[in-house]
Amino acid sequence: MMVWMSIRVMFLFKTGAPHNLGRTAWIYWPTQVAMGSTGLLSIILASLMQRRVLSNQSPAATIGYSLFGCLWLLSLLCNAQEHKYRVRSSTVIFVSYVVFVPVLAVHTRTLLMLSSDNTLELSLNTTMLGLLAFGFVVEAWPRGSTVVQRSSHLPAYDKANVFMQISFFFWQPVLSLSVKRTLTQDDLAGTLPYDISTSYSYERFEYFWKRAVNRAKSVNERNRRKLQGSGRAEKKEITPSLFRMALRSLLVYLPALFFFRLARVLAAFSVPAILSSFLAYLQSIQASETIGGDKTNEPSLAYGLLLVFGMFLGSFMTAILTYSSRQHCIKIGMQIRAALISAVYRKALCLSAGSRGQSTTGEITNLMATDADKWGDCIIYLNMWLSVPMEISVGLWLLFRLLGWSAWAGILTMLALTPLQVWRAKYFGKIESKNLAKMDDRIRLTTEVLTAIKVVKLYCWESAFMDKILAIREEGLAIARHMGVIFAIMSILFASSTLIICLATLSVYATWGGPGFTPGELTPQTVFVSMTLFAMLRVPISSMTEATTNTVSLLVACKRLQTFLLREEVDPSDIIREPDVTLRHASEPMIVMENATFSWSSPPTSNDNEEQEEDDETTELLNSSSSGEVHSHKATLDNITLAFDKGTLVAVVGRVGQGKSSLVSAIIGEMYKWGGHVKTFGRIAYVPQQAWILNATLKDNILFGKPYDQEKYQRIITACGLLPDIEMLPAGSETEIGERGINLSGGQKQRVSLARSAYDDADIYLLDDPLSAVDAHVDQHLWNELIGPQGLLSSKTRILVTHGIHHLRDVDKVVVLKDGKVVEQGHYEELMGARLAFYQLICEYSVPHRSSSSASSIAASSDGSGTGEDDTITDHEGSNSQGDDTGTKKAPGEPSKKSPAKKDTNAKLIAAEKAKAGRIDLNVVKAYGSAFSYANMTAMIVFLLLAQVCLIGVNLWLKHWINLGEQDKERPSLRFFLSIFALLTVLYSLANVGVIWIAFVVGRIRASRVLHKNLLSRVMRLPCAFFDTTPLGRVLNRFSSDMHSIDERITWKLSDSLAQASNILSSLIVMAVVMPQFLLALPFFLLAFYFLLMYYINSSRDGKRIFTITKSPIFQHFTETLGGVSTIRAMRLEDRFIEANAVRSDVHSNAYLAYGYTIQWMGVQTQLLSASIILVASLCFVLAPRGSVDASAAGLAMSFAMTIAQGLGFFVRSTCDMQNQLIAVERIMELTELNTEAALRTEPDSLTGRALENQRREGRPWPQKGEIVFENYSTRYREGLDLVLRNVSFTAEAGKRVGIVGRTGAGKSSLTLALFRMIEAANSPPARACDNTGRVTEYEDGEEEETGGKITIDGLDISQMGLADLREQLAIIPQEPVLFAGTVRENLDPFGQIDDAALWQALERAHLKDFILSLNPTGEDGGEGGLSFRVAQQGENFSVGQRSLLCLARALLRKTKVLILDEATSAVDVETDELIQQTIRKEFADRTVLTIAHRIKTVMDSDKILVLDHGSVVEYDAPSALVQRPESLFYKLAQQAGEL
Repeated sequence: MMVWMSIRVMFLFKTGAPHNLGRTAWIYWPTQVAMGSTGLLSIILASLMQRRVLSNQSPAATIGYSLFGCLWLLSLLCNAQEHKYRVRSSTVIFVSYVVFVPVLAVHTRTLLMLSSDNTLELSLNTTMLGLLAFGFVVEAWPRGSTVVQRSSHLPAYDKANVFMQISFFFWQPVLSLSVKRTLTQDDLAGTLPYDISTSYSYERFEYFWKRAVNRAKSVNERNRRKLQGSGRAEKKEITPSLFRMALRSLLVYLPALFFFRLARVLAAFSVPAILSSFLAYLQSIQASETIGGDKTNEPSLAYGLLLVFGMFLGSFMTAILTYSSRQHCIKIGMQIRAALISAVYRKALCLSAGSRGQSTTGEITNLMATDADKWGDCIIYLNMWLSVPMEISVGLWLLFRLLGWSAWAGILTMLALTPLQVWRAKYFGKIESKNLAKMDDRIRLTTEVLTAIKVVKLYCWESAFMDKILAIREEGLAIARHMGVIFAIMSILFASSTLIICLATLSVYATWGGPGFTPGELTPQTVFVSMTLFAMLRVPISSMTEATTNTVSLLVACKRLQTFLLREEVDPSDIIREPDVTLRHASEPMIVMENATFSWSSPPTSNDNEEQEEDDETTELLNSSSSGEVHSHKATLDNITLAFDKGTLVAVVGRVGQGKSSLVSAIIGEMYKWGGHVKTFGRIAYVPQQAWILNATLKDNILFGKPYDQEKYQRIITACGLLPDIEMLPAGSETEIGERGINLSGGQKQRVSLARSAYDDADIYLLDDPLSAVDAHVDQHLWNELIGPQGLLSSKTRILVTHGIHHLRDVDKVVVLKDGKVVEQGHYEELMGARLAFYQLICEYSVPHRSSSSASSIAASSDGSGTGEDDTITDHEGSNSQGDDTGTKKAPGEPSKKSPAKKDTNAKLIAAEKAKAGRIDLNVVKAYGSAFSYANMTAMIVFLLLAQVCLIGVNLWLKHWINLGEQDKERPSLRFFLSIFALLTVLYSLANVGVIWIAFVVGRIRASRVLHKNLLSRVMRLPCAFFDTTPLGRVLNRFSSDMHSIDERITWKLSDSLAQASNILSSLIVMAVVMPQFLLALPFFLLAFYFLLMYYINSSRDGKRIFTITKSPIFQHFTETLGGVSTIRAMRLEDRFIEANAVRSDVHSNAYLAYGYTIQWMGVQTQLLSASIILVASLCFVLAPRGSVDASAAGLAMSFAMTIAQGLGFFVRSTCDMQNQLIAVERIMELTELNTEAALRTEPDSLTGRALENQRREGRPWPQKGEIVFENYSTRYREGLDLVLRNVSFTAEAGKRVGIVGRTGAGKSSLTLALFRMIEAANSPPARACDNTGRVTEYEDGEEEETGGKITIDGLDISQMGLADLREQLAIIPQEPVLFAGTVRENLDPFGQIDDAALWQALERAHLKDFILSLNPTGEDGGEGGLSFRVAQQGENFSVGQRSLLCLARALLRKTKVLILDEATSAVDVETDELIQQTIRKEFADRTVLTIAHRIKTVMDSDKILVLDHGSVVEYDAPSALVQRPESLFYKLAQQAGEL
């Protein structure tokens, strides 16, 4: 103890940091006085003995008192240091009190019992005992109310003394609070200690991981050097093992873990050892009573009581040590888990292009959601490999002492089972890998579909993708079923192994276990102690099964994580980036590219030069903008030599897929550099082609972590034309923007992206076609105020990728790319003078340039106030349609048709995920029971009861056999005894097989299938408004973590709960029969158990809910990050996002730790209750009248009491865990109970249904003409929001082309959504039926509720149709072209209903046939390219323009009478745009076409133009008529676009 205290003092002195909170005087000084006085008195006693003053002159006593005094004097220094550096009680001092107060008390009692010659020594010892007792009380007194602890921000655990820590009583205030009200996240805040935080955990992980990686590199390099010139084949390179590295990092915790587990094993097995003495004690009493009055050898009652309390203390210490070691393991697992989540996140931020192609978003998310989580769960099972051998060894040693050499039968039986355990582990490892791979595929596809749910609904592809996801799910369930079958069969050996070993051991003992291999005598002590030991061995033996399964699962998870963490990263040396622009020489360009060659695939090896390699079709999984090229082993950009001077504006032009976006990606280091030199000076700001918007306020999206400068902010939002939009937002700049900018139009998102880059105040601006998403007026405003020669960024170096040609005259240089090469570069006039490709492009596709006076007047109209007062967002809170960004400035003096909305400082779009309050609803239990099947549940219970009957039968049969021997009655033959024993064992094993089979092969699979299908089918049918207001990560959490709980955990907890319940019930029945007096105490135990359960279940349920909901933000943030990795890397913002990830991870870890504390607290309480059961049961036998106790009955009762003690805690934990795991079902039901869209199919009995059916029978399916009529149509995005379309009335005649134009927020794309019934008519029954907000639209005084009107197509009201019947008959080319992972064929025809000839014809008409034909095979098996070419996730191995052309091909394949083009050509160059328009005019000549376009030229040849303003129709006429009216809005738009 002195050594420990000395080390502690030195440690605090050298490493401690003073907390500077002062000392708690009423604790510090009394303890100092008590310890100092004790030390001095002890030294005085030693001195008196040395001088022979006292009669006790033993040298040992003198040394003992001297050391005792030195210890307490040393504790004065230790206590002073502890109060200086720590806010809690000193562990070493507390333990000293605990050890020496009882020791001194025993010593004082001994002195009291001796002669009176030791009066002085007795007095001094009594005084020291009183001082130490007083000091201990003060030292142990809770310090929560002290100023020091209240001022400290340490977690509650770090403020508690060692006893409060190991007993978890420090968590009592939180548990008490949970009884009064529902716990919230704030109640659990501050629980996480620093050594489990993400930052600390990752630092440790990084240190060990880098060492492992460097060690592997050194070994591989050494092996290569040895093999060079030897002619031997190269060895396979070794890779660093993540699992071994993690174990190596745990070595520092091994001593504490080993101590806890060893102490626990010794404490646990002390109970059956004492039980053996206890039964011997009862046998002695029984024998003395039988002899007839000779009680000389009868043991005393005190000895019996000592044994009773010894068993109680052993049981209690087992509980303390078990749950302390478990919590220690949980903390270690949390540390590794937090480190792995951070490592995966950091790795995702630095993956190379090739590596990104190997990992989908779903797979990477699964690594964080499932694989990293394995460490949090499985570290306990790893610890079992340390403790289980000890437990088995101690148990077998006790059996050997009890049964002699017969115990070897049990040992050999266990050894015989070991090879099967090894085989099972290997086999399960292979199956687990396949299972996780299927889970990856499912999550990947689910993520992809939900990300593009709007497009899926527009195309009416829900059923196709549902079938794909469910097919993958069935493959995963087939694997799970196979695992269940193997587990059920193996349970014969493992679940029943204890009884099998017991049968083997007792059979050998009963046959040859006596002296000279004679039959052994079966006594109560022999049988029931051995049965107790076998029952205790059942836990470690069955734990071997769990440990093996979980270790294998952990190894598989580590292998997957290891593979990901070892993937190739971006080489920072490819691009020389000098962030300090002052280091640039005045003559040096800001960007230099010399003979630079780039590709999206890694540089070819020597083998690649000999044979054609397959294409690497993947580009940027994590890139928010797509490069535009499909890549093989050929350069994407070839021999690029360019220089970009400071302050210049360079335009990069070219056709679709020529390498424009790749050039920008190359500059920011996203591509492989095959050769050449690239260098940049200064900071870079990057604006991707597809704007990346975070789920944050609009201001936060612009500031992007920078300090707020009001003047600068106002200047930038004005230059970006955002001022009017912000003025109309409900909370202005503080309005929350949804995921992916869901409540902003396409142009608004792009302008926010531009504002973000401008606020960054970088030196270089890389602008990847940001003007394609805005209309002509906004384009002109952005050019004049921001990008152009006179704009806000005029002093910056700007590289502008553009498909437009109208600004090229004003740029400093034009770079023309073709086939990845620079074919022309120079000033506009130079290129025009060269009369090459650029000259041809300009001459063929440009429009007559406006006069300078016209341009000046238009520019003047943009007076710095943005895009005009009416250029506003329609939906004040929710989803604005994509693409409504064609605003113009209203004419001077024109009255505003809509007053600005009142600012709402609490305008939240995405509500925080709320945890339910109170107990798990009975409907949740019923839902899982129904999915599992009540018949399966009943069968499980029947088999469990049968197993318990067999187990009780074995014990009763053994008791009967013992009684026959004690009563000297003739026993049946030993063979008969063993035959019955064996029969009961076989029946028990078969019953266990039945339980496992029903639970894991039948019930689990059924429940997983039913609940997943219900969830998927409901989510796919939810209205778009739900996805607008719900983060994708929150939904994915249901499909990943919650479904994993249903697949793996609930069934385990259900079977464990039922098994333990039947076990406890049968044990209580046996105890009640054998020991009726126990029934008197039973109600008190049941009452205590009930209150304990109710006390615990509130806090554990609330904790589990908080733990679950804090996981979603991690996924949400991760998914958002994956969408903008290129922007993050280009702008060097990795550290900021890593910190944001760490904050979310720490919040989740904090909730998990708090949940763990609750579980451990309950474990300690239930084990204390169990120990009390043993205490009461044993007291009943000790205090019973002498001679009335049958030792065999007592052995049977105590054996079952031990079973209760062991099973009660397990039952409570399993039951509560099962209820907590049912929260996963509860969370799934939260979605499955939401209102869905209207029915997919039209009611056959309705008027519309009969009309459709009649037309089908007549061979003229609806629609025949395509006439569209809007009649006073009004709509809103969600209840409680303003109308986005108001009393719209117009007719689109059959076969005519209608162009739709208007300002931002005018309602153009809303009109499209209404046509597809993505939004319903305002106040209509369908709108209210699918509403999930619970909000009610409020009307001002005098304002009446407006009716929604209707839309008819060929005379039929579409609101009366099924959604599938409607959407299947409409075709659309959306503004954001979406492709899905799969083949080109599957992207064109997901239902597989169209032959290849038709697909090729559609591709030819979409001008993509030659490109698709040129694609190389992608599979290693040599599979064909073309239509079988694999499209990467989200189509990222195609440019945005190529994706648009594929969407055109989709529209061509749908033989519909109505086509909608929603900014379909905004991402393509003018030449491709003209080709698309020609195709549309030719192929859709007989169809009704509605076209929304930024390029006014696109709609100039329409039959009619529909002009919208603030959701109302303001003009509807032929374009030739509208351009004749200068006052018309369309005239102004056409004039600004240069068409007049």
